[in-house]
Amino acid sequence: MENYVSVSEILEAVYRDEGYAHELDWGDAISWIGEVIGLIGANKMYVDKTTGNSLLTPNITIANFRGVLPIDFKSILPGGVRNVDSNEVAKAATDSFHTRQRITGETAEYPTNVLTCTIKDNYIDVNLESGTIELAYRAFKVDDNGFPMIPDNERVKLCVKHYITAKLDHRLWRLNKISDKVYAKSEQDKDWYIGSAQSIMKQMTPDQRAAWTTYWTRLMPVIISNDYSNAYMNVNEDLNIGYNNVK
Repeated sequence: MENYVSVSEILEAVYRDEGYAHELDWGDAISWIGEVIGLIGANKMYVDKTTGNSLLTPNITIANFRGVLPIDFKSILPGGVRNVDSNEVAKAATDSFHTRQRITGETAEYPTNVLTCTIKDNYIDVNLESGTIELAYRAFKVDDNGFPMIPDNERVKLCVKHYITAKLDHRLWRLNKISDKVYAKSEQDKDWYIGSAQSIMKQMTPDQRAAWTTYWTRLMPVIISNDYSNAYMNVNEDLNIGYNNVK
């Protein structure tokens, strides 16, 4: 299981190594960390979770056809929106006007009993005027205070550190407080460590590699049929996909 560390460790490293005299705004830092996680773009950076299991991410209250998405939201998992009261799973809306009555007060021209939803900015819109929905979604890893966490991997931590440093140096450079040479070095380090983090986070763990090898070799056809006197030519392979075929 992947271990994670708090961003506070990264911010301490920024101050320790770069010697900034001013205090870093946490809001800016969290925003920048969100940016760099998106740039790394590896699935290992995220976790799958559901609302309702934490005080930090409760189920979503719908009022006037709209609810606020969790603070760690990245994307909805397949079939990941459900009405808590009826257990009905919502479908992605194909009609841009499925919540038109929320704005205009009109009755839908083609009313439907199917629960639908769309994501807009930090909100989820559903054709349900009020109620509570449960969300299964891909999330950023956050700590108990809602601050983002990152994998405890040296390349990733260095990537985040240099990304924040480059952002801070960009501000100082625009104010003519650091030289072009210093700012260019910060940008160079940032770009290099983003590539390094992307590479390491896309590599498979030993367990993932073993599972991939097992499934791949199980699906491979018998290429050299002569080794088996052609005994298995034109015979369908019996794939074990989890069923107990006891005779």
